[in-house]
Amino acid sequence: MNSLTFFWNKDIYAKNKTSKLFIRAMKENIAFHRLHCPKYKKILDMQGFNESLLHNEASLALIPPLPTLYFKRNRLFSLPYKKLRIKATSSGTGGIKSKLGFDDKSFYYGMQMVCRFFSYHKLISLKPSHCIILGFEPSAKNSVAATKTAYGASFFSPVLSHTYALKYKDNSYIINIDGIIKALKSCSKSLFPIRFMGFPSYMYFLLEKLVQYKIKLKLPKGSKVMLGGGWKQFGDMEVSKDRLNYLIKDRLGIDRENVYEFFSVAEHPVPYIKCKNEHFHIPIYSRVIIRDINTLKPLPYGKVGILNLLTPYVRSMPLSSVLTDDLAVLHPAKSCGCGIATDYFELKGRAGVSQIKTCAAHAIDFGEKV
Repeated sequence: MNSLTFFWNKDIYAKNKTSKLFIRAMKENIAFHRLHCPKYKKILDMQGFNESLLHNEASLALIPPLPTLYFKRNRLFSLPYKKLRIKATSSGTGGIKSKLGFDDKSFYYGMQMVCRFFSYHKLISLKPSHCIILGFEPSAKNSVAATKTAYGASFFSPVLSHTYALKYKDNSYIINIDGIIKALKSCSKSLFPIRFMGFPSYMYFLLEKLVQYKIKLKLPKGSKVMLGGGWKQFGDMEVSKDRLNYLIKDRLGIDRENVYEFFSVAEHPVPYIKCKNEHFHIPIYSRVIIRDINTLKPLPYGKVGILNLLTPYVRSMPLSSVLTDDLAVLHPAKSCGCGIATDYFELKGRAGVSQIKTCAAHAIDFGEKV
């Protein structure tokens, strides 16, 4: 049986039912990368790791985690890059971008995952909608994964129109908040809902403009807000979730239950969404380990450490175990109370540059500079 058949499971949080398949899929995934990516084989060998060591959930922590910083400074592929179906980069907020690529098989399982994920959370609709992208308009010169993701996610309902916060013109991007407001005034009179998706910062800039212009709208029933990607370079302007939700309700008439917050990492293409109690529960497609910043040893529930994300479905690159630059805490499912039966993590901010370099040095200790 194909070990990735659990990607078709309708219950995206049925961890106990899919645990054996997940571990088997991780073993197969790492074995494939060991065979097809000499650099990755060197990493595994230098760390003394073999996939035969994987026999239960706890043993997943033995997989050497690769820092996102490593992917930003090295090219690591298990299939010819030129033949990959999807090519993208990370956002490169710090000035350096990861070069990413996904083959047909990875793309197929990724689509299975995303469709199941959006269906479970009732974000797929046959009713057409107008779409406001709170980010970049796609262009041939923009390969950033977040741009592709937001555009792709807009098609989970039939799209009547696209309007972008950052419009591509004359080989550069310009802010288009006033253009969004013009579109909202027109679309608010429509029978069809409006879907917002993208960065929370641009949502906030839009809402502040509506306050400045003294505009209040009552958007059609079924309108939704889907936010993700963090505040990036606008971190010093970040407002609380309560403030943002208040403005969304006050200026657009969209209730809290129709505001969704996502988390993802370009180097770990698995989506996470906050439950009704504001927690990121772990779906069956991945596992989460919180590691000590200095030793990289797994930490117990309730301890702050560096966020390590694992998934077995990408064949084109060894993204099996990725060490992010996010600080987080892991909590048991029972402490949430929302009804989802998997553990969840809570983001605590970004690790500092020195902490990231320390983690990278521990994670990649085989003679190459990171």
